[in-house]
Amino acid sequence: MYQLDVAKIQEMVAGFGKGHLIDVACGTGFWVPSYAANCTQLTCLDQSPNMLEECRKRTEKLGMDNEPVLLQADFFDVELEEAGFDSALVGIVLSHLKREQEKAFFERLNQILTPRARIMIINSLWNAKRSKYRNKDGVEDRTLKDGRKFRVYKRYLDKSDIARTLSANHFTIKSLYLGDMLFAVTAARA
Repeated sequence: MYQLDVAKIQEMVAGFGKGHLIDVACGTGFWVPSYAANCTQLTCLDQSPNMLEECRKRTEKLGMDNEPVLLQADFFDVELEEAGFDSALVGIVLSHLKREQEKAFFERLNQILTPRARIMIINSLWNAKRSKYRNKDGVEDRTLKDGRKFRVYKRYLDKSDIARTLSANHFTIKSLYLGDMLFAVTAARA
């Protein structure tokens, strides 16, 4: 299930991106090899130094003409050029934002994007399969590989949530993939 979702989304990502792309919540840079050739400049942003180090290793292997900018920061706090990005890939971050934070996220995203920018969101999908073992919205316990435990807020989105979120934030859906575990959507400013 998950592997099929990843394969389908990689196909979408391979056709995405242009100009200066910002990868918000880039994590290890998993999607970078799929879109890097489409971009003239790349900025990867994540709060975790460990994730960003993995992203750095991944981008180095690509041998890109322009060295990517790697920023360890909170998207809400980091200084970014207004209208400085032609495209944005948004990793699994929306599902960790409450609805009021989601509005602030899109306001910030709209500030840094050029007028004709496109976005791609990849996130966790809410569906009947997931409803058997998760709540759609709430706090979840997580365990890392090293055994550390922590709690995170997690909100899963379904097709209507995706459409509502994008419409409310002045984006029009261009393509949508709904998998078993993940969804991917590309959108343009309305």
